[in-house]
Amino acid sequence: MSDNQREIIESLINYGLELHKRPREKITFSMNPESDNYLNDIETYPHFFVLGCVMDRQVKAWRAWLIPYKISQLVGGVEFSDFLILDLPETIAIFNKYKLHRMPTKMAKCFYDAVQKIHNEYSNNAGSIWKKGNPSSQEVIDRFAQFNGVGQKISTMATNILVREFKVPLRNISAIDISVDIQIERVFKRLGFVPKSASKNDIIQTARNLYPQYPGVFDSVCWEIGEVWCKPEYQQCEKCFMNADCPKIL
Repeated sequence: MSDNQREIIESLINYGLELHKRPREKITFSMNPESDNYLNDIETYPHFFVLGCVMDRQVKAWRAWLIPYKISQLVGGVEFSDFLILDLPETIAIFNKYKLHRMPTKMAKCFYDAVQKIHNEYSNNAGSIWKKGNPSSQEVIDRFAQFNGVGQKISTMATNILVREFKVPLRNISAIDISVDIQIERVFKRLGFVPKSASKNDIIQTARNLYPQYPGVFDSVCWEIGEVWCKPEYQQCEKCFMNADCPKIL
């Protein structure tokens, strides 16, 4: 590894840790202020956050995060008990009628199953996913991964948001991997961390090797670079804080 690569890695880690240490602030999840109030209040309405995570597949993120709020409006309440009113056929009908997701029937089943899992396994309190038994990050990731439709990306993303943004204390955060999407994949390849042919698993393993204490430290910072400056066809290198060190492998 060259000195320049070490400088790049150190800059990303320092910026990521800075984000981790900042005071908790309200997150814009769904671009709907009232919906975001519930999504941010994980102490009172943890089911909004968990259900939003479960919905975050193959649609714009804001659209997925908005689904719990839309359901709450239809059932006439925001308490978890209000969500229990719906049976599976009713949930499927709502998802299809209001076009809540691009895969309405499939994701309606995931939504319904998530509500039932919170009811049956977490005594109606979704917050127990990250509170029950003083869990490690690996235990929380595993708990999220047991929800229907939730894979590695969403389970680690959810756990990372809890730790980084909501300041939830978990034992040992080394299990929190980077959640690879198109932004992060592009940035890792353009920074020269992985070859252009690298798979998502290659990127995950590389992040583990670069910072085994907390591989997820690269998540938000690399996503921000890819989303704001390092576009697929149009790069604003001069505005990016990595400009001086980036090898710009396009």
